[in-house]
Amino acid sequence: MKTLLAAVLFVGIAVLLLGVNIFFFHRPFPDGEISTNPEMRKRGIKCAKQEEMEMLARQKGKKLCDGNYSDACASCSLRH
Repeated sequence: MKTLLAAVLFVGIAVLLLGVNIFFFHRPFPDGEISTNPEMRKRGIKCAKQEEMEMLARQKGKKLCDGNYSDACASCSLRH
């Protein structure tokens, strides 16, 4: 029982310390969405769906995905 209590206390303290900026200073949570994160776009990181659409477009003889696929993700519009 002591071990379980110690583990729960340790995990609680870890969550609290990891979330200090979010809980107490109300800073936004970091944006992890590839299609809307400008830093990922700047580094050339694309979502898997966009890369697959570009690959399919190249196979069909197009240069890049033109964003006209019905099931394409929002980042496929290539708005840079």
